[in-house]
Amino acid sequence: MAQRFKREILPATEDRPQIELVRSARRTRTISMQRDGVDEHGNPAYRLLIPAASTSEEIDEHIARLLPRIQRRAARRERATQLTVTDEYLCSRALHLAQKNLPELVASGRLEKLSIRWVSNQRQRWGSATYANTQIRISSELQGVPEYVLDSVIHHELCHLLQPNHSAAFRALEARYPQLLRAQAYLEGYALGRSRAEGERGENSAD
Repeated sequence: MAQRFKREILPATEDRPQIELVRSARRTRTISMQRDGVDEHGNPAYRLLIPAASTSEEIDEHIARLLPRIQRRAARRERATQLTVTDEYLCSRALHLAQKNLPELVASGRLEKLSIRWVSNQRQRWGSATYANTQIRISSELQGVPEYVLDSVIHHELCHLLQPNHSAAFRALEARYPQLLRAQAYLEGYALGRSRAEGERGENSAD
């Protein structure tokens, strides 16, 4: 009897999570993707079911199209089951991240006047910061995303309290966040999926 399924694991990279490819001889056109538990590091893993004859280029296209959609659905489910994260929680994360990654910001004393809060009118930016009065605003669109993603945006804005622009000095500070590339990949996929869903153009970015 011929084998109906052929399985292959695509290990997680900086740009995407672990994906199990399931090639099916019975599939000729239909493609589907689903969440499939977690990988060995505890991060979300996924399964992509494809026709047996699918090429590498076709697989890449399917992943680029379907993965953001699945991640978006998962984020919506998390929002529905989680309590709204409070402004106090944002403040606690900001202080933790500053102490861990930005000791010069702690030493400057600027955090004593820090104000950080959720805002619902900031859909074109994940976050924003005002250098003069140490105010940080985080888009409510991020409520329900994984903590490492939210932390990356908070860290980005904390860096602006030391460097107001996006200079090389700022990028050096930003790079101290250990999961920066992983979080950026998540946000890019999230923004792309939302843009497609809403028929909008452009990508959100921290500023």
